[in-house]
Amino acid sequence: MKAAVLITSSPIAHDTTVSLRQRPARGVSDSGRGSGKLSESRPRRQVATSLVVMAAAAAAAATCVLGCPSPASAQTPVSISATDGYFDVSRIDADTWAISEPKYWQKNNSFIIKGQVRTILFDAGSGTRDIKHMSDNVTRKPTTVIPSHVHYDHIGSIGSFDEIAMVDLPINREHTVDNRYTPSLAMSLSPLASSFMVTEWWKPGEKIDIGGRVLEAVSIPGHSPDSIALVDRARGYAFVGDFLYAGELYTFLPGADLAAYLESTKRLLGDYPEIRTVLCGHMGTTMPREALVALQQTLTSILEQRAAPERVWWLGGLVKRYPGQSFSILTW
Repeated sequence: MKAAVLITSSPIAHDTTVSLRQRPARGVSDSGRGSGKLSESRPRRQVATSLVVMAAAAAAAATCVLGCPSPASAQTPVSISATDGYFDVSRIDADTWAISEPKYWQKNNSFIIKGQVRTILFDAGSGTRDIKHMSDNVTRKPTTVIPSHVHYDHIGSIGSFDEIAMVDLPINREHTVDNRYTPSLAMSLSPLASSFMVTEWWKPGEKIDIGGRVLEAVSIPGHSPDSIALVDRARGYAFVGDFLYAGELYTFLPGADLAAYLESTKRLLGDYPEIRTVLCGHMGTTMPREALVALQQTLTSILEQRAAPERVWWLGGLVKRYPGQSFSILTW
């Protein structure tokens, strides 16, 4: 069911024909969450445990819409431009907007990236409510949605869109027949995830011109094998999904890989020195470049066995937590 749109006389974007109720600035909780991987050498029991744990998480998502307790918490002030009572819309710049779900237990962020010709929606939300009506209120330009990865909470409303892009990775092609992508349980972490038609395949490293604005598609495995980032060199932005945010980064679920995580972090830092702002898939919408540097340092210390973890319970399982700067990493 779509939430009712509350109309005011103040538009939230230059090409917006319908606007939403204005909201003052407020604080948004940056409670921890995340996702992760087991290497091929891990026992099958741990893979099964991961899937059971995520099934519990998916069930919790249906009931924990007001926010579940989480071990880490921080406060980041976010200027809310508009709301419909469920989604909040915040402006990053004149052509970039975050659509957030503060009432969803994982506090997702999706991003509208506007060009002169068309718009890219990075991630399709949790599906608790249809995100399309919000993106339609921010822009009426043709919109293509691309998921940062196919975990269930990032493709929830993807079926509402006619134009869907994916990065042309072997892992994505494995799940695609005649351009219809069907996520497996290990990829989506939910038995309820639906298939969808892919209308565009972007090559890794390809530059996507959306009209006066160019985005680069970057493969960043680590959180999941299909994780991607969109980098806007001109504005210094890296849209990274679950790769980094101010909370707990999960690296114990099927498909996550600490070594790949580190290499992807090095790639973002080394190949894209223009990155100044990381736009995050959960909790607060942005983090500075320094957070990527801190992520590289933390991952290095874990892999070199120099970091001392603490044991914590997460949804009924015992995992290791390694503290970082404004984030922590959970692993087996």
